[in-house]
Amino acid sequence: MIAPGQRPSVRGLAPDEAASYWFVRLDAGPLSPREQAEFDAWRAESAVNAAAFDRAAKVWDLFSEADGDSHSNALRESALEVGPESRKGMWLGLAAGIAASLLAATAFNVEPFRSSSRQATNVVARPVPAAEIAKPSYGEFATRKGERRTIDLADGTALTLNTDSAVRVAYAPGRRFVRLLRGQVLFEVAKDRRRPFVVEAADRQVTALGTVFEVMLDRDRMHVTLVEGKVVVDAVSDHPVNAAIITPMVLAPGQEFVATIGSAPQLVQVDVDQQLRWREGFVEFNDVPLTEAVQEMNRYSSRRLLIRDDATGHLRISGVFRTDNPERFGAIVGELLPIRSRLLPDRGIELSMAAEPPR
Repeated sequence: MIAPGQRPSVRGLAPDEAASYWFVRLDAGPLSPREQAEFDAWRAESAVNAAAFDRAAKVWDLFSEADGDSHSNALRESALEVGPESRKGMWLGLAAGIAASLLAATAFNVEPFRSSSRQATNVVARPVPAAEIAKPSYGEFATRKGERRTIDLADGTALTLNTDSAVRVAYAPGRRFVRLLRGQVLFEVAKDRRRPFVVEAADRQVTALGTVFEVMLDRDRMHVTLVEGKVVVDAVSDHPVNAAIITPMVLAPGQEFVATIGSAPQLVQVDVDQQLRWREGFVEFNDVPLTEAVQEMNRYSSRRLLIRDDATGHLRISGVFRTDNPERFGAIVGELLPIRSRLLPDRGIELSMAAEPPR
């Protein structure tokens, strides 16, 4: 731990790293005169340093509001147990959820938004196993369209990739990073208070310790759904402009964070069981436009469902459907709505109005 009066050194740290270090140090107790002088000099050195300190303050306030929470306390304690010389990478994460690291910027290139199974019930965060044999801690993993795949990592964390998804994993002492390249992944994070777990997706990063959550990139949107535990959603570390305008958000179980290009982010309540039906090979729709349902179904098969007119697309549908049979989906929709399905020469399936809707 960093003891009060122990002289730190922030030379060589990036502004966000140094800002996070100083917040951890200030939380530990009063600064010595020498420390106070160094802190004052660092903050006055540049406007960049001052802005980094203000950003770190926003994140620290989020965790201050959660005193007594095991996840928040573990983040604080793990940060205080290491100093800037021995764990440089950890301090940047405090500014972005008290967890990430500047090494994320070198491990992952930021990309724009873009778009077999376990049981979906009784999802729990798994403890770190005593023996870890032949399990990866780095590399790229992907699924094809219509495929689901579970990757068990060396620390006991499990990643379940939905259809047409890809991740890049980069573990190292003191940090666990995953970059979501595309698609949708459920993360069952093994508890490790000394190594926070960070997922980067588009211009956001999600930070946790031992938690279950899902992240999805969908065209111009990024979703984070929390199943269990607590996560912080914040700007990625190498986007200083975004970091200045994006406010960190702490999610509670059952909440979904949605960031859409050109719009303010939203935090909404969701049905987690419904959200995770894809792990069993199903999707559930609750009074959604048929166009939205078709877009979701098309994620799972090369046999595309097509809607050519607005009237058909605006019809609304509810129900649970298998993801691996678009032809069956078309047939069931034809029983529920006044539409017909037609098989096309390329084996696509066209949905269109069967008759004029009643006036």
